[in-house]
Amino acid sequence: MFRKPAALLCTGAFLLLAACEPVQPLAEYRPAVDPGKTNQARYEKDLEACRTVALQVEADYKARQQKEMGKNLAAGLIVGALVGAAAGTHTGYRNDYILTGAAVGAAAGAGAGDYDHDLVTYGPRRVVDRCMAGRGYTLLTDFGRG
Repeated sequence: MFRKPAALLCTGAFLLLAACEPVQPLAEYRPAVDPGKTNQARYEKDLEACRTVALQVEADYKARQQKEMGKNLAAGLIVGALVGAAAGTHTGYRNDYILTGAAVGAAAGAGAGDYDHDLVTYGPRRVVDRCMAGRGYTLLTDFGRG
């Protein structure tokens, strides 16, 4: 009787875990290029410069994300508290409604945000790829990138 839900739960958990991909540190990431057409010394120098650019872009993104999240959280908290106050006006549980509305609004606000698609989707490696391509390298792989 309980076998089917348990099997579905186990299958779902397995698929979720299987979808997790280990993240390669940026310091180890090396875009694939044709070694026969590449000056190795120049490649290493350009790769290091592009990694530096990617780290700066990532740091700027995280700072912007934190600032935006704080604003969204505050706005969500206020709007949620106002909605809770209005909904609980004649219930005798107005304070509970206000607290619940504020908590839900803050959570929704903290989760909102429109950030740079490439950085969110592909991480700083995408920045390295674009930087290297901009320096004249033809990358051999470009999986899933638009």
